[in-house]
Amino acid sequence: MNENIALNQTWADHIEKWRASGVSIKAFCEQEGLVYHQFSYWRQKFSPAADSTTASKLVPVALATSSPHTSDLEILLPNGVIIRGIDVTNVSLVPLLVATL
Repeated sequence: MNENIALNQTWADHIEKWRASGVSIKAFCEQEGLVYHQFSYWRQKFSPAADSTTASKLVPVALATSSPHTSDLEILLPNGVIIRGIDVTNVSLVPLLVATL
């Protein structure tokens, strides 16, 4: 357990030193002899947005029909947003709509 605390502190120190340096991550890693992808992992782990509510940007999507006709498709998103009026002429826009939300 103490090893984990020491490892976390070591990386927190690296990240703090990088922030104060004003150089790019790549340049900092080269200067300090750090592995870029490891630094990126720890930087993301310590970022303020890295909590359980934003751990994943993927959300489950349910495809439902309001009638037996395929032209009446709608998508109900977990946050309650409903995208209606989906048919073969505009189905290619759905990924753009979902990504925007």
